[in-house]
Amino acid sequence: MSILVQHKPKLMRLSQSAAMCGGFFLLLCEIRFEHRAVLVDDWRPWTPIIFCGLMLVVIPVATLFWDRGGKSIIFCCYCLTACIGILGLIFHSEGHLLQRLMEVFSVWSSSLKTGAAIKALHPPLLAPAAFIGLAFIGILFCVSEKTDIYEKLTASEV
Repeated sequence: MSILVQHKPKLMRLSQSAAMCGGFFLLLCEIRFEHRAVLVDDWRPWTPIIFCGLMLVVIPVATLFWDRGGKSIIFCCYCLTACIGILGLIFHSEGHLLQRLMEVFSVWSSSLKTGAAIKALHPPLLAPAAFIGLAFIGILFCVSEKTDIYEKLTASEV
């Protein structure tokens, strides 16, 4: 029973890392598909694709070296993920964030027929927000005191 208790925090960390890798993998697939037409014209659409690919390598490696600097590295990577999401919002809004937000939310104040007739003339504004959400989930995993306290308690019992 004590072996299970000792490995529970590590198992939880591995599960969290697997979930984050899954999120980045799905995001990678979706972004690659959605950016297919603009990849030949501009370098900016490659940024989230390359970053997601890098995170698929960084997350497992940082998890393996969690107590030897991996936690700090992955924390910084999640902060960078949020920055890339914010940058994506700026690129997708074409410099007019509030105006584009109002366009997106205007569909909620229109009827179904009127809303269906609204044509999207710009990149999907809120798509980069998925990066920001994934970043905050990862940051919460990194700063989770519950895991650290649990590890200290189980270490003192041994």
